[in-house]
Amino acid sequence: MGQDQKNNAIAITRPTLKTKGFSTHHITIFSMILHGKTNREINQLLGYTKRSHAVVDHSRKVMYKLLALEELCRKDHRAHVVYPRKYQFWWKKLLQKHMEVLLSVAIAPCFYGSEEPKHLKQSVYRSDSSQQL
Repeated sequence: MGQDQKNNAIAITRPTLKTKGFSTHHITIFSMILHGKTNREINQLLGYTKRSHAVVDHSRKVMYKLLALEELCRKDHRAHVVYPRKYQFWWKKLLQKHMEVLLSVAIAPCFYGSEEPKHLKQSVYRSDSSQQL
């Protein structure tokens, strides 16, 4: 198979992303943070290394999208992004308000390769705060 054929096969089999690199996995991680999980707990749960920065990066992507949806300036809300647990009730309110929009632009992680892990299949997208992860 030539390089051009290989590139065409990849382009055909991959879905067109509505937003670059943003998946429901990002929303899941951010939800875990808002439910009180520490970064280390999330890293362990998802199989990342102890010092992985992925949890922070993924959750920031969600926070920046929420700020954009609210038409709020990143600069003015830097503390909210740096300390999301300190402002978790504020973030939860924004997440609940914009969940439909976020899910409409996010792509399921199964399109990136392997299936979504079993522990993530439970719905963390519900606004019910009594649900446990």
